[in-house]
Order: sequence, then structure tokens, then C-alpha cells
Amino acid sequence: MGHGKKPEGQTGEARRSSRSFRRDFIVFLILFFALWLFSYLLTKRIPGIETGMQLLVARTLDWCLDRLGYLFTRIDSTFTFHTDHGGERLIVIAECTGLYTTIIFYSIIGAYPSRIREKITGLLIGIPSILLLNLVRMVVVSLVLYHRRELFGFFHGYLWQVSFVIFMLLLLIFWMAKIVKPRQAG
Repeated sequence: MGHGKKPEGQTGEARRSSRSFRRDFIVFLILFFALWLFSYLLTKRIPGIETGMQLLVARTLDWCLDRLGYLFTRIDSTFTFHTDHGGERLIVIAECTGLYTTIIFYSIIGAYPSRIREKITGLLIGIPSILLLNLVRMVVVSLVLYHRRELFGFFHGYLWQVSFVIFMLLLLIFWMAKIVKPRQAG
């Protein structure tokens, strides 16, 4: 292959398809970042969103831990666990609510080229799933803090972070494979 020659085996249609994919991907990235930035800034502009989510998660976690029979006190979104090895504190902050994971998920769904009905279905399946997994995460992290303080950093900072990324990717793959239908070439 010399200078100025077209790559062997690549037809004009393949080059157009490659340019089309590049264009579609750039549009997706721009839409994703615009949706993400708008949503993120909205949560910062309206602080009631974050504090409301913190209190909702704290109340729900309170309810779950109470049903499991654990001893603790809660003031707003701060838990103090009464353990055999002393008191342990857990504070539900905005990052503990699943809000930012939900924003990322919503932004991906919103930016992906699909029909509005498919987007709504993806959000109706994905957002509750993310929030439910977050509640499971909060319960498990609380139990780890209660029983095995030395493992808290690993569970909180590593294991559940990786689990959330994998879970969100699996949700997106499921949505793309089972919900989103290919568009007809026009």
C-alpha cells in the first residue's frame, strides 16, 4: 500500500459507516456530558435534593437495621452503632444515596440513540434497581461496620464501588439487548 492509495479491503460504504459511527459516538458523548453536567449542577443548585435523598436513605436504612434487630441511634443521617467493641459512627452523605450513580445511568440512557419509550423503560427498570442495590450496599456496609470494623474500608471504598460499576454496565447491556430495538435503515 503506497501513499494516496485507499486501504485494501475497505469499500466506500465501510468508510462511510466508520465516519457515521464516529459522528454518532461524538454526539453521544456530547449529549451524555450535557445531561450529566446539567443534572449534577441541578443537585448542587437545589441542595434539598441531596439532603432529601440523604434523609430518605437514612430512614430506609434505619427501618432495615431495626427489622434486623441491631442496636443504634440515628440523628438525621448519622448513625451510632452500639457494638461490643464500642460505638461506631456511620454518616449517610450525598455520595451514599445512589443519586450520582443514578445521574450517570440517566445520562447514558438519555444520550443513547433510542426511542423515547425505550428510554423510559430503561429508566423505570434501572433507577429503582440502582436505588435498591444502594440500599443493600448500605445495609451490608453497616453490618460490616457493626461486626468487623477492620473490613469497613475494603467493603465501602472498594468492593461496593466496583460492584456498582459492574451492576450499572450489566443494566445497560440488558437494556440495549432486550429493550432497545434496532432502527430500520431509511
